[in-house]
Amino acid sequence: MTQASSQPNPASGKGEKFFDRADEVAQTGNWDFAIALYLEGIAREPDNIERGHQPLREVSLKRKAMGGKGPGIVEKLKRRPGKDPVTSLVNGEYLLAKEPGSAQYMEHVLKAAMALKLPNVTKWICDILLEAERQVPKRHKRLLFVLVEAYSDMEDYAPAIEACDMAREFAPNDSRLQQRSQELSAKYTIKKGKYDQDGDFARSVKDLDEQKRLVQKDALVKDSGYLQREIEETRKEYLALPTVSGKILAYVDALTALEEERYEDEAIQVLKKAHQDTGAYQFKMRIGDIRIRQMSRQRRQALEDGNKEAAAELARRQLQFELQEFAERAANYPTDVALKYELARRHLAAGQNDEAIALFQHALRDPRRRVMASNYLGQAFARKGWYREAAETFEKVLSSEMPEERAKEIHYNLGDVLEKMNELARAQDEFSMVAQIDYNYKDVRQRLEAIRLKLGGSSEGP
Repeated sequence: MTQASSQPNPASGKGEKFFDRADEVAQTGNWDFAIALYLEGIAREPDNIERGHQPLREVSLKRKAMGGKGPGIVEKLKRRPGKDPVTSLVNGEYLLAKEPGSAQYMEHVLKAAMALKLPNVTKWICDILLEAERQVPKRHKRLLFVLVEAYSDMEDYAPAIEACDMAREFAPNDSRLQQRSQELSAKYTIKKGKYDQDGDFARSVKDLDEQKRLVQKDALVKDSGYLQREIEETRKEYLALPTVSGKILAYVDALTALEEERYEDEAIQVLKKAHQDTGAYQFKMRIGDIRIRQMSRQRRQALEDGNKEAAAELARRQLQFELQEFAERAANYPTDVALKYELARRHLAAGQNDEAIALFQHALRDPRRRVMASNYLGQAFARKGWYREAAETFEKVLSSEMPEERAKEIHYNLGDVLEKMNELARAQDEFSMVAQIDYNYKDVRQRLEAIRLKLGGSSEGP
Protein backbone atom coordinates (compact mmCIF):
# COMPACT_ATOMS: atom_id res chain seq x y z
CA MET A 1 0.00 0.00 0.00
CA THR A 2 1.24 3.47 -0.76
CA GLN A 3 0.64 6.82 0.83
CA ALA A 4 -2.83 8.24 0.40
CA SER A 5 -3.51 10.24 -2.69
CA SER A 6 -5.10 13.66 -2.42
CA GLN A 7 -8.87 13.41 -2.10
CA PRO A 8 -10.42 16.81 -1.30
CA ASN A 9 -13.98 15.45 -1.13
CA PRO A 10 -13.94 11.88 0.11
CA ALA A 11 -17.34 10.26 -0.29
CA SER A 12 -19.07 8.23 2.36
CA GLY A 13 -19.03 4.50 1.67
CA LYS A 14 -16.00 4.52 -0.61
CA GLY A 15 -13.81 2.96 2.05
CA GLU A 16 -16.17 0.10 2.87
CA LYS A 17 -14.41 -2.61 0.87
CA PHE A 18 -11.06 -1.67 2.44
CA PHE A 19 -12.54 -1.66 5.95
CA ASP A 20 -14.18 -5.04 5.36
CA ARG A 21 -10.95 -6.56 4.08
CA ALA A 22 -8.98 -4.97 6.93
CA ASP A 23 -11.32 -6.58 9.46
CA GLU A 24 -10.73 -9.98 7.85
CA VAL A 25 -6.94 -9.58 7.75
CA ALA A 26 -6.85 -8.38 11.36
CA GLN A 27 -8.37 -11.68 12.44
CA THR A 28 -5.32 -13.51 11.02
CA GLY A 29 -2.91 -11.42 13.09
CA ASN A 30 -1.32 -9.84 10.00
CA TRP A 31 -1.25 -6.45 11.70
CA ASP A 32 0.82 -4.48 9.16
CA PHE A 33 -1.36 -5.49 6.22
CA ALA A 34 -4.51 -4.72 8.22
CA ILE A 35 -3.10 -1.28 9.08
CA ALA A 36 -2.42 -0.58 5.40
CA LEU A 37 -5.99 -1.54 4.47
CA TYR A 38 -7.55 0.59 7.21
CA LEU A 39 -5.48 3.54 6.01
CA GLU A 40 -6.71 3.07 2.44
CA GLY A 41 -10.27 3.15 3.80
CA ILE A 42 -9.58 6.25 5.91
CA ALA A 43 -8.15 8.01 2.85
CA ARG A 44 -11.58 7.61 1.25
CA GLU A 45 -13.66 8.12 4.41
CA PRO A 46 -11.56 10.24 6.78
CA ASP A 47 -14.50 10.87 9.13
CA ASN A 48 -15.38 7.19 9.66
CA ILE A 49 -14.40 6.48 13.26
CA GLU A 50 -16.27 3.22 13.85
CA ARG A 51 -15.02 1.43 10.72
CA GLY A 52 -11.67 3.17 10.27
CA HIS A 53 -9.96 5.04 13.09
CA GLN A 54 -11.19 2.96 16.04
CA PRO A 55 -10.43 -0.55 14.67
CA LEU A 56 -7.10 0.75 13.34
CA ARG A 57 -6.27 1.88 16.86
CA GLU A 58 -7.22 -1.52 18.28
CA VAL A 59 -5.04 -3.33 15.73
CA SER A 60 -2.11 -1.01 16.47
CA LEU A 61 -2.36 -1.73 20.20
CA LYS A 62 -2.42 -5.49 19.55
CA ARG A 63 0.57 -5.15 17.21
CA LYS A 64 2.46 -3.23 19.88
CA ALA A 65 1.58 -5.84 22.52
CA MET A 66 3.03 -8.53 20.24
CA GLY A 67 6.34 -6.66 19.97
CA GLY A 68 5.68 -4.65 16.80
CA LYS A 69 8.37 -2.06 16.13
CA GLY A 70 7.90 1.65 15.55
CA PRO A 71 8.45 3.46 12.23
CA GLY A 72 11.94 3.66 10.79
CA ILE A 73 13.78 6.81 9.76
CA VAL A 74 12.69 6.57 6.12
CA GLU A 75 9.06 6.02 7.13
CA LYS A 76 9.15 9.07 9.40
CA LEU A 77 10.49 11.22 6.57
CA LYS A 78 7.95 9.94 4.05
CA ARG A 79 5.03 10.35 6.44
CA ARG A 80 5.60 13.92 7.56
CA PRO A 81 2.68 16.37 7.56
CA GLY A 82 2.04 17.83 4.10
CA LYS A 83 -0.10 20.40 2.36
CA ASP A 84 -2.95 18.02 1.61
CA PRO A 85 -4.93 17.47 4.84
CA VAL A 86 -6.22 13.99 3.90
CA THR A 87 -2.70 12.78 3.17
CA SER A 88 -1.52 14.37 6.43
CA LEU A 89 -4.27 12.56 8.33
CA VAL A 90 -3.40 9.19 6.78
CA ASN A 91 0.32 9.75 7.36
CA GLY A 92 -0.31 10.65 10.99
CA GLU A 93 -2.49 7.58 11.49
CA TYR A 94 0.21 5.42 9.90
CA LEU A 95 2.90 6.65 12.29
CA LEU A 96 0.55 6.41 15.28
CA ALA A 97 -0.40 2.86 14.30
CA LYS A 98 3.28 1.90 14.35
CA GLU A 99 3.86 3.72 17.68
CA PRO A 100 0.46 3.98 19.40
CA GLY A 101 1.82 5.61 22.55
CA SER A 102 3.52 8.54 20.78
CA ALA A 103 2.10 11.92 21.80
CA GLN A 104 3.87 13.46 18.80
CA TYR A 105 1.94 11.28 16.35
CA MET A 106 -1.31 11.84 18.23
CA GLU A 107 -0.79 15.59 17.73
CA HIS A 108 -0.08 14.97 14.03
CA VAL A 109 -3.46 13.24 13.69
CA LEU A 110 -5.19 15.94 15.75
CA LYS A 111 -3.92 18.81 13.60
CA ALA A 112 -4.88 16.99 10.40
CA ALA A 113 -8.39 16.29 11.74
CA MET A 114 -8.81 19.94 12.70
CA ALA A 115 -7.61 21.08 9.26
CA LEU A 116 -10.20 18.79 7.66
CA LYS A 117 -12.88 20.10 10.05
CA LEU A 118 -13.75 16.61 11.29
CA PRO A 119 -15.21 17.26 14.77
CA ASN A 120 -15.83 13.61 15.63
CA VAL A 121 -12.30 12.56 14.71
CA THR A 122 -10.91 15.61 16.50
CA LYS A 123 -12.82 14.70 19.64
CA TRP A 124 -11.74 11.06 19.38
CA ILE A 125 -8.01 11.81 19.11
CA CYS A 126 -8.21 14.56 21.76
CA ASP A 127 -9.60 12.04 24.24
CA ILE A 128 -6.79 9.59 23.45
CA LEU A 129 -4.15 12.31 23.81
CA LEU A 130 -5.63 13.56 27.09
CA GLU A 131 -5.64 10.03 28.51
CA ALA A 132 -2.02 9.64 27.41
CA GLU A 133 -1.12 12.85 29.25
CA ARG A 134 -2.87 11.55 32.38
CA GLN A 135 -0.64 8.46 32.37
CA VAL A 136 2.82 9.81 31.51
CA PRO A 137 5.13 10.64 34.43
CA LYS A 138 6.25 13.86 32.72
CA ARG A 139 3.54 15.76 30.89
CA HIS A 140 3.94 17.90 27.77
CA LYS A 141 2.98 21.49 28.53
CA ARG A 142 2.74 22.54 24.88
CA LEU A 143 0.47 19.61 23.99
CA LEU A 144 -1.80 20.43 26.91
CA PHE A 145 -2.20 23.95 25.51
CA VAL A 146 -3.14 22.43 22.15
CA LEU A 147 -5.74 20.25 23.87
CA VAL A 148 -7.19 23.18 25.80
CA GLU A 149 -7.86 25.10 22.60
CA ALA A 150 -9.08 22.08 20.65
CA TYR A 151 -11.61 21.13 23.33
CA SER A 152 -12.64 24.76 23.76
CA ASP A 153 -13.30 25.13 20.02
CA MET A 154 -15.59 22.10 20.27
CA GLU A 155 -17.29 23.61 23.36
CA ASP A 156 -16.28 20.49 25.28
CA TYR A 157 -15.35 22.40 28.41
CA ALA A 158 -14.91 19.69 31.06
CA PRO A 159 -11.83 18.09 29.45
CA ALA A 160 -10.63 21.56 28.40
CA ILE A 161 -10.61 22.58 32.07
CA GLU A 162 -8.81 19.38 33.03
CA ALA A 163 -6.12 19.94 30.39
CA CYS A 164 -5.75 23.55 31.52
CA ASP A 165 -5.36 22.49 35.16
CA MET A 166 -2.75 19.92 34.14
CA ALA A 167 -0.86 22.67 32.31
CA ARG A 168 -1.00 24.86 35.42
CA GLU A 169 1.07 22.25 37.24
CA PHE A 170 4.03 23.57 35.24
CA ALA A 171 3.28 27.21 36.12
CA PRO A 172 0.93 27.48 39.12
CA ASN A 173 1.37 31.27 39.29
CA ASP A 174 0.78 31.93 35.59
CA SER A 175 -2.00 34.52 35.58
CA ARG A 176 -2.90 33.82 31.93
CA LEU A 177 -3.52 30.14 32.68
CA GLN A 178 -5.58 31.04 35.75
CA GLN A 179 -7.67 33.41 33.66
CA ARG A 180 -8.12 30.78 30.94
CA SER A 181 -9.26 28.23 33.50
CA GLN A 182 -11.79 30.70 34.90
CA GLU A 183 -13.11 31.48 31.40
CA LEU A 184 -13.56 27.79 30.63
CA SER A 185 -15.24 27.17 33.98
CA ALA A 186 -17.69 30.01 33.32
CA LYS A 187 -18.53 28.62 29.87
CA TYR A 188 -18.96 25.15 31.34
CA THR A 189 -21.33 26.52 34.00
CA ILE A 190 -23.42 28.29 31.36
CA LYS A 191 -23.60 25.16 29.24
CA LYS A 192 -24.44 23.07 32.28
CA GLY A 193 -27.22 25.50 33.14
CA LYS A 194 -28.73 25.05 29.70
CA TYR A 195 -28.74 21.31 30.25
CA ASP A 196 -30.55 21.80 33.56
CA GLN A 197 -33.17 23.98 31.91
CA ASP A 198 -33.75 21.44 29.17
CA GLY A 199 -33.78 18.50 31.57
CA ASP A 200 -30.84 16.95 29.71
CA PHE A 201 -28.02 17.31 32.22
CA ALA A 202 -28.51 13.80 33.63
CA ARG A 203 -28.16 12.48 30.11
CA SER A 204 -24.97 14.53 29.65
CA VAL A 205 -23.47 12.94 32.76
CA LYS A 206 -24.32 9.50 31.38
CA ASP A 207 -22.69 10.48 28.08
CA LEU A 208 -19.60 11.62 29.98
CA ASP A 209 -19.39 8.24 31.71
CA GLU A 210 -19.58 6.52 28.34
CA GLN A 211 -16.90 8.87 27.01
CA LYS A 212 -14.61 7.91 29.92
CA ARG A 213 -15.23 4.24 29.17
CA LEU A 214 -14.27 4.72 25.52
CA VAL A 215 -11.15 6.68 26.48
CA GLN A 216 -10.12 3.88 28.86
CA LYS A 217 -10.69 1.42 26.01
CA ASP A 218 -8.04 3.27 23.99
CA ALA A 219 -5.55 3.50 26.84
CA LEU A 220 -2.27 1.61 26.50
CA VAL A 221 -2.53 0.54 30.16
CA LYS A 222 -6.01 -0.39 31.37
CA ASP A 223 -7.02 -0.83 35.00
CA SER A 224 -8.23 -4.24 36.18
CA GLY A 225 -11.69 -2.90 37.01
CA TYR A 226 -12.24 -1.83 33.43
CA LEU A 227 -10.99 -5.18 32.13
CA GLN A 228 -13.30 -7.10 34.46
CA ARG A 229 -16.28 -5.03 33.28
CA GLU A 230 -15.31 -5.74 29.68
CA ILE A 231 -15.31 -9.47 30.41
CA GLU A 232 -18.81 -9.30 31.91
CA GLU A 233 -20.22 -7.17 29.09
CA THR A 234 -18.71 -9.23 26.28
CA ARG A 235 -19.73 -12.49 28.02
CA LYS A 236 -23.39 -11.41 28.01
CA GLU A 237 -23.20 -10.52 24.30
CA TYR A 238 -21.44 -13.79 23.50
CA LEU A 239 -23.99 -15.92 25.37
CA ALA A 240 -26.79 -14.15 23.51
CA LEU A 241 -25.15 -14.75 20.11
CA PRO A 242 -22.64 -17.60 20.60
CA THR A 243 -22.06 -18.28 16.89
CA VAL A 244 -21.42 -14.68 15.77
CA SER A 245 -17.72 -14.25 15.03
CA GLY A 246 -17.51 -10.67 16.29
CA LYS A 247 -19.07 -11.56 19.67
CA ILE A 248 -16.83 -14.60 20.09
CA LEU A 249 -13.64 -12.69 19.36
CA ALA A 250 -14.64 -9.68 21.48
CA TYR A 251 -15.18 -12.01 24.44
CA VAL A 252 -11.84 -13.71 23.80
CA ASP A 253 -10.08 -10.32 23.56
CA ALA A 254 -11.55 -9.34 26.93
CA LEU A 255 -10.54 -12.62 28.56
CA THR A 256 -6.96 -12.47 27.31
CA ALA A 257 -6.42 -8.78 28.10
CA LEU A 258 -5.78 -9.56 31.79
CA GLU A 259 -2.89 -11.91 30.85
CA GLU A 260 -3.94 -14.40 33.53
CA GLU A 261 -3.82 -18.11 32.70
CA ARG A 262 -7.26 -18.97 34.09
CA TYR A 263 -8.92 -16.42 31.84
CA GLU A 264 -6.79 -17.47 28.88
CA ASP A 265 -7.79 -21.09 29.43
CA GLU A 266 -11.43 -20.01 29.43
CA ALA A 267 -10.80 -18.18 26.16
CA ILE A 268 -9.29 -21.35 24.69
CA GLN A 269 -12.42 -23.33 25.58
CA VAL A 270 -14.61 -20.66 23.94
CA LEU A 271 -12.48 -20.81 20.80
CA LYS A 272 -12.50 -24.62 20.70
CA LYS A 273 -16.29 -24.60 20.80
CA ALA A 274 -16.43 -21.93 18.09
CA HIS A 275 -14.11 -23.97 15.87
CA GLN A 276 -16.20 -27.10 16.40
CA ASP A 277 -19.46 -25.25 15.75
CA THR A 278 -18.38 -23.26 12.69
CA GLY A 279 -15.32 -25.03 11.29
CA ALA A 280 -13.67 -21.61 10.84
CA TYR A 281 -9.91 -21.99 11.09
CA GLN A 282 -9.43 -18.47 12.47
CA PHE A 283 -10.64 -19.70 15.88
CA LYS A 284 -8.09 -22.53 15.97
CA MET A 285 -5.39 -20.08 14.94
CA ARG A 286 -6.33 -17.79 17.80
CA ILE A 287 -5.88 -20.70 20.22
CA GLY A 288 -2.32 -21.00 18.93
CA ASP A 289 -1.71 -17.30 19.59
CA ILE A 290 -2.80 -17.73 23.20
CA ARG A 291 -0.62 -20.82 23.66
CA ILE A 292 2.41 -18.95 22.28
CA ARG A 293 1.69 -16.02 24.56
CA GLN A 294 1.54 -18.34 27.59
CA MET A 295 4.79 -20.06 26.66
CA SER A 296 6.57 -16.74 26.15
CA ARG A 297 5.41 -15.58 29.57
CA GLN A 298 6.60 -18.81 31.22
CA ARG A 299 10.00 -18.49 29.54
CA ARG A 300 10.40 -14.86 30.66
CA GLN A 301 9.50 -15.86 34.22
CA ALA A 302 12.12 -18.60 34.20
CA LEU A 303 14.75 -16.08 33.10
CA GLU A 304 13.66 -13.63 35.79
CA ASP A 305 13.99 -16.43 38.34
CA GLY A 306 17.52 -17.10 37.11
CA ASN A 307 16.68 -20.60 35.88
CA LYS A 308 18.47 -20.57 32.54
CA GLU A 309 18.16 -24.31 31.96
CA ALA A 310 14.38 -24.21 32.37
CA ALA A 311 14.19 -21.15 30.12
CA ALA A 312 16.21 -22.91 27.41
CA GLU A 313 13.97 -25.99 27.58
CA LEU A 314 10.83 -23.81 27.40
CA ALA A 315 12.29 -21.98 24.39
CA ARG A 316 12.96 -25.31 22.66
CA ARG A 317 9.39 -26.50 23.27
CA GLN A 318 7.96 -23.19 22.12
CA LEU A 319 9.95 -23.32 18.88
CA GLN A 320 8.69 -26.84 18.14
CA PHE A 321 5.12 -25.76 18.83
CA GLU A 322 5.44 -22.66 16.61
CA LEU A 323 6.93 -24.72 13.78
CA GLN A 324 3.87 -26.98 13.77
CA GLU A 325 1.48 -24.07 14.30
CA PHE A 326 2.76 -21.90 11.45
CA ALA A 327 3.10 -24.87 9.09
CA GLU A 328 -0.59 -25.57 9.65
CA ARG A 329 -1.49 -21.90 9.17
CA ALA A 330 0.47 -21.70 5.93
CA ALA A 331 -1.33 -24.82 4.69
CA ASN A 332 -4.72 -23.30 5.51
CA TYR A 333 -3.85 -19.92 3.96
CA PRO A 334 -1.53 -20.90 1.07
CA THR A 335 -1.55 -17.42 -0.54
CA ASP A 336 -0.64 -15.55 2.65
CA VAL A 337 3.01 -14.55 2.25
CA ALA A 338 3.16 -13.26 5.83
CA LEU A 339 2.53 -16.73 7.20
CA LYS A 340 5.20 -18.26 4.98
CA TYR A 341 7.63 -15.61 6.19
CA GLU A 342 6.85 -16.38 9.84
CA LEU A 343 7.22 -20.12 9.22
CA ALA A 344 10.57 -19.49 7.51
CA ARG A 345 11.80 -17.61 10.59
CA ARG A 346 11.00 -20.63 12.75
CA HIS A 347 12.78 -22.99 10.34
CA LEU A 348 15.85 -20.75 10.49
CA ALA A 349 15.79 -20.68 14.29
CA ALA A 350 15.55 -24.48 14.28
CA GLY A 351 18.55 -24.81 11.96
CA GLN A 352 16.38 -26.10 9.10
CA ASN A 353 18.12 -23.99 6.50
CA ASP A 354 16.84 -25.63 3.32
CA GLU A 355 13.21 -25.20 4.34
CA ALA A 356 13.90 -21.63 5.45
CA ILE A 357 15.60 -20.69 2.16
CA ALA A 358 12.68 -21.83 0.00
CA LEU A 359 10.15 -19.91 2.10
CA PHE A 360 12.22 -16.72 2.39
CA GLN A 361 12.62 -16.69 -1.39
CA HIS A 362 8.85 -16.82 -1.66
CA ALA A 363 8.55 -13.96 0.86
CA LEU A 364 10.79 -11.76 -1.33
CA ARG A 365 7.73 -11.17 -3.53
CA ASP A 366 6.18 -9.07 -0.77
CA PRO A 367 7.68 -5.53 -0.95
CA ARG A 368 6.91 -4.97 2.75
CA ARG A 369 9.02 -7.97 3.78
CA ARG A 370 11.67 -7.91 1.09
CA VAL A 371 14.43 -6.37 3.22
CA MET A 372 13.97 -8.62 6.24
CA ALA A 373 13.39 -11.72 4.08
CA SER A 374 16.64 -10.97 2.22
CA ASN A 375 18.52 -10.51 5.49
CA TYR A 376 17.29 -13.85 6.80
CA LEU A 377 17.84 -15.53 3.43
CA GLY A 378 21.48 -14.42 3.44
CA GLN A 379 21.89 -15.79 6.96
CA ALA A 380 20.40 -19.13 5.90
CA PHE A 381 22.81 -19.37 2.95
CA ALA A 382 25.72 -18.53 5.26
CA ARG A 383 24.73 -21.23 7.76
CA LYS A 384 24.85 -23.77 4.91
CA GLY A 385 28.32 -22.56 4.02
CA TRP A 386 27.06 -21.00 0.78
CA TYR A 387 28.98 -17.78 1.37
CA ARG A 388 28.92 -16.50 -2.19
CA GLU A 389 25.14 -16.74 -2.37
CA ALA A 390 24.87 -15.12 1.07
CA ALA A 391 27.13 -12.21 0.09
CA GLU A 392 25.27 -11.54 -3.15
CA THR A 393 21.94 -11.64 -1.29
CA PHE A 394 23.15 -9.05 1.24
CA GLU A 395 24.71 -6.84 -1.46
CA LYS A 396 21.54 -6.88 -3.54
CA VAL A 397 19.22 -5.83 -0.73
CA LEU A 398 21.54 -3.05 0.46
CA SER A 399 20.54 -1.07 -2.63
CA SER A 400 17.02 -0.80 -1.16
CA GLU A 401 15.73 1.89 1.18
CA MET A 402 15.67 0.75 4.81
CA PRO A 403 16.03 2.09 8.37
CA GLU A 404 19.58 2.76 9.52
CA GLU A 405 19.33 0.05 12.18
CA ARG A 406 18.50 -2.58 9.55
CA ALA A 407 21.24 -1.39 7.15
CA LYS A 408 23.77 -1.62 9.97
CA GLU A 409 22.80 -5.24 10.64
CA ILE A 410 23.04 -6.25 6.98
CA HIS A 411 26.41 -4.54 6.48
CA TYR A 412 27.68 -6.45 9.52
CA ASN A 413 26.34 -9.76 8.17
CA LEU A 414 27.95 -9.05 4.80
CA GLY A 415 31.27 -8.27 6.51
CA ASP A 416 31.04 -11.55 8.42
CA VAL A 417 30.47 -13.56 5.23
CA LEU A 418 33.25 -11.77 3.33
CA GLU A 419 35.70 -12.52 6.14
CA LYS A 420 34.77 -16.19 5.96
CA MET A 421 35.43 -16.02 2.19
CA ASN A 422 38.85 -14.53 3.03
CA GLU A 423 37.96 -11.35 1.14
CA LEU A 424 39.45 -9.31 3.96
CA ALA A 425 39.69 -5.94 2.24
CA ARG A 426 35.98 -5.98 1.40
CA ALA A 427 35.12 -7.27 4.86
CA GLN A 428 37.13 -4.40 6.33
CA ASP A 429 35.06 -1.92 4.32
CA GLU A 430 31.79 -3.38 5.60
CA PHE A 431 32.86 -3.47 9.24
CA SER A 432 34.26 0.05 8.91
CA MET A 433 30.91 1.26 7.65
CA VAL A 434 29.15 -0.31 10.64
CA ALA A 435 31.65 1.20 13.08
CA GLN A 436 31.09 4.65 11.60
CA ILE A 437 27.35 4.27 12.18
CA ASP A 438 27.55 2.62 15.62
CA TYR A 439 30.96 2.17 17.24
CA ASN A 440 29.56 -0.17 19.92
CA TYR A 441 27.58 -2.47 17.60
CA LYS A 442 28.14 -6.11 18.58
CA ASP A 443 31.88 -6.96 18.31
CA VAL A 444 32.53 -4.77 15.26
CA ARG A 445 35.54 -3.00 16.82
CA GLN A 446 37.34 -6.26 17.57
CA ARG A 447 36.47 -7.69 14.15
CA LEU A 448 37.74 -4.60 12.37
CA GLU A 449 40.97 -4.46 14.36
CA ALA A 450 41.63 -8.17 13.80
CA ILE A 451 41.16 -7.86 10.03
CA ARG A 452 43.48 -4.85 9.85
CA LEU A 453 46.16 -6.77 11.70
CA LYS A 454 45.79 -9.64 9.20
CA LEU A 455 46.12 -7.20 6.35
CA GLY A 456 49.27 -5.81 7.95
CA GLY A 457 47.79 -2.38 8.50
CA SER A 458 47.18 -0.16 11.47
CA SER A 459 44.44 -0.97 13.97
CA GLU A 460 43.51 2.71 14.03
CA GLY A 461 40.49 4.01 12.15
CA PRO A 462 40.77 5.62 8.71
